[in-house]
Order: sequence, then structure tokens, then C-alpha cells
Amino acid sequence: MTDRNLVLLAGKEGDGFAAAVAAELGEPLCDVEYTAFPGDGGPGTGETKVHIRQNLRDRDVHILWSAGHAPSELFVVLQLIDAAKLSAEAHRVSLITPELPFGRQDKSHERRECVSTRLLARLLEAAGLDHVLAADLHSDQTEAQFRIPLDHIRTRPIWAHYIASWYRRRAATWHLAPEAGDLVLGVPDAGRSRAVRELSDEVARHARSGDRKIRIRLAFHDKQRRWEEPGRIDSFSLLGDVHGRVVWFSDDLLGSGDTLFAAAQAAKAAGARAVICSVTHAHGYDLPDRPFARRLAESAIDELVVSDTNPLFVRRVLADPELSSRITILSLAPFFAEAVRRVRRGETLKEMMRDFKDHGSLYRVAQEASHV
Repeated sequence: MTDRNLVLLAGKEGDGFAAAVAAELGEPLCDVEYTAFPGDGGPGTGETKVHIRQNLRDRDVHILWSAGHAPSELFVVLQLIDAAKLSAEAHRVSLITPELPFGRQDKSHERRECVSTRLLARLLEAAGLDHVLAADLHSDQTEAQFRIPLDHIRTRPIWAHYIASWYRRRAATWHLAPEAGDLVLGVPDAGRSRAVRELSDEVARHARSGDRKIRIRLAFHDKQRRWEEPGRIDSFSLLGDVHGRVVWFSDDLLGSGDTLFAAAQAAKAAGARAVICSVTHAHGYDLPDRPFARRLAESAIDELVVSDTNPLFVRRVLADPELSSRITILSLAPFFAEAVRRVRRGETLKEMMRDFKDHGSLYRVAQEASHV
């Protein structure tokens, strides 16, 4: 049923995330004209003009944006907010984005460094934004940078459901112990310790067959990043017994991928039977002379599971057989559509995941790896 007071805008032209969420909601995307002008550096370096071709007065506007890390993308979103709130006199403007850009720049490591998430918050607020909804922020302290309401929804129950389902499907053919007995959840770096511990509790609830309480083993990867060399880390050791077991590393963000590559190599060196990695926000940056596809193929990762929050990466995977053979893609469009419905009904998002008996209804397997 169409919500006459709701208007959905795509944060950029051809945004696959926006189209997927709109389809789940059964609502059309508002007609927006994006005009790109040439720039000094060639295509994509000039100005962009946006024109909303629909009446928004006193309407609730939701901008659906799969955040890229190009500064020009952010400016287009700022233009849309300005056009909707000030020019079109919308009642309320919300930004629905899986990933906030600059998420890793949430604090200064030394004096005279910019805290980019704080700057991002001020820009969005100054443009007239009223509300933000984002998933799996790189750091919880990002919420404190905003002076407008920010709903931080976590995909942990979805990943727990998928991990438990994945294990059950392979338990018989791989001769694995029941109830995730041969599963180890890996912590790729110290910053993910709390998140992976909480994930292990969720996986245990989905994996058990009765009322008996079970625990999922954990393993910890000890690493140090070389800040002077982007994409380079030193891997020291893996703490935990993984011999003969399936090790599953979970992370919120994949940039160059070197942290997960190093963790997977450490697990295999310790005798792991298979290494699976899951990431909510996947980018897969190519480094000089080190393309991501080649590094993944040469790594110890047997399967990489990502969500579709970055449509650019999804398109790369589907177009490259070398990537698609090792990567499984989960569509989180049902998850974000349900979040938008609850925002529209004025319901709390904190309890959203507890209301669902079947978390499998909040995601779909859009592409399955063939390598494993």
C-alpha cells in the first residue's frame, strides 16, 4: 500500500541500493534530474546540479544513499537535502544510508588531525537534515558527533542467522560436529572483540537444536597496522585452538582487505580446515600492483560473504568470474525497508530484531560463491 506522505529519493543517479529498498517498500523513487557538467580533470570532476521534479511540501522525505567515498557524492547528497528542505519545503528529511563515509576517521590519533565524522555531521546538519539511519557504524562514538537523531541499527542478528544456516548446510557433507561444535568465530583485530563476542552469543542461539546452552569458541588475531604504508599490516599470531575447525572472521568494513587476508593466513597456518569471512560494507580497493581480485584469489580465504550495501562492489563481483567464484552476496534491502517502515510508524528500532522470529526474512542470498 502506497504511503502518500512518504517520498523516496535516490542519493545518486542509478543507486542500486535505493532502487532495491524502494522495491521492497512498494514505493516509487521520486523523479530527480541530475545534470553533470564537465570539469578540469575530465568526466566526473565538474559540478553536478540536482532538480527534484515533484512537489515535496509538508512531505516526509527519505534519501536512500549507498555511500561512496568520493567527495562529489557527498556534495550531491547535501544538494538534495538543501533542495528538499529549503527549496521544496519538505516537512522532514531523513538520510537512510548503510554506511557513513569517513567512518574510520572518528578520532584523532595525534594532534592537528581532522575528525572527519564530526565534520560530516556538521555538514549534514547545516544542510537541513533532520534524521540519520545507518547500519554497523565503524565506531559507536560516531553517534556522539551528531546533534540530530541518529538511529544506529546493527546487522548482527542477520549475520548470526546466516552463519548458523551456513554451518548446518555443510555439517553433513563436511562431517562437522552438530550445533556448531566445529565452528570458531575469529576476531580480526582488537577493535572487533566486543562485536564478535556478541555475535557468538547470537550464533549459539540459532545453532542449538534444543534448550541446551552452547558456546561458540573464539580466536583472536593479533595485528598492527602500518599507518605510514596504507593497506599494509603486520600479523603476529592467532590466539585460540582452530585446528581442524571452520574459522569465521567477522568485520564491519573491508577496504583493502589486508587485515582479513592476514587473519585468514594465520588461521590456515594454525591448521584451520576452512576460513570464511563476512563483511557488512565491502569496497575491495585495488592497491598499486596488487588488484583486489588477485589478492583474494591468492589468499587463504575460502569464501567471502558480503552485503549489498555498496552496489559498486556488487557490480564488480558479478562482472568478474574470479571474484564471483569466492564471494557470496546477501541483499539487506528487506532489512532496511523494515527499518523505514518502523520509522514511519514511530516505532523504536532498538527492539526491531527482537520482534522477528525468523531473521531469515530480513535478507536474501543474491549471489552464492561456487569455490567452497
